[in-house]
Amino acid sequence: MIWIATGRRQTLSNTLSLLAFLAVTVWAAPSEAVRPFVTDDARIVDKGQLETESFVGLELIRGQKPAFTVGTLEAISVTDRLQITAGGIGQEYHDKRFTVLQDLVFQSKILVHRSPGLIPSVSIAPTLLIPTSGNRQLWNSSAMAHISWFLFTPEGSPDPYDNGLAIHLNIGTKSQYDAGLGGRYTSKLFWAGGFEVITFTREIRFLAEAFNGDPFSFQDEFPAVQAGFRWYKTPAVQWDVVWRGSRIGSGEGHKVWDNAVEFGLRVLFEPFK
Repeated sequence: MIWIATGRRQTLSNTLSLLAFLAVTVWAAPSEAVRPFVTDDARIVDKGQLETESFVGLELIRGQKPAFTVGTLEAISVTDRLQITAGGIGQEYHDKRFTVLQDLVFQSKILVHRSPGLIPSVSIAPTLLIPTSGNRQLWNSSAMAHISWFLFTPEGSPDPYDNGLAIHLNIGTKSQYDAGLGGRYTSKLFWAGGFEVITFTREIRFLAEAFNGDPFSFQDEFPAVQAGFRWYKTPAVQWDVVWRGSRIGSGEGHKVWDNAVEFGLRVLFEPFK
């Protein structure tokens, strides 16, 4: 699939991408699955609920100018066990240039087993990333299993996922289809592990994780770590602040340390109830 867009076609493509991003952002404005944290949890929102995750970040790579990134993901549970997520990632302002919506994300997440407590909950999630700018010949995808332990729910809490400690493990594959090389398809292992724990106050949680590169980026590999804090304002609203460190290729035959600080907002609302 080779598409060379120039002139008006390129302008139209960029305009449509921008409109798609703005539409998602406006839809989220009344504002957990993941972002800005990478390790996913084995849960979905209740049937009919809408969830939005919006995140912005500052990326600092040695030898390069700072980059600003933004993204948003929206999800709805169509049944008690199926959640559909869509959104855009990869908006970046770097070196006086703005990249509009590098990828559209579509994910279906199936809750296989729900069990707050010592018996883990399990979900599975295939994901497709559709390129909208850059190299449109590269299509990324992933297939993940999520295993979570939701422990020590505070007494009297109406939210079963308001936990004193939650532990999450992810295992699966991330893949890339290169339409420019005769349809070459490659795949590799992905894993991630993280936890969330209540700190000195019930509303402030500490989170940390390690993962084998970002599941939304085929090139990313281990080591990659994140740590930060979550303000659990209510069961429907949470704020995150996160530091991320990872080793990435510099284009000069060696890897450099990529540092980033991200801020995230997760909001859950019920327009159909």
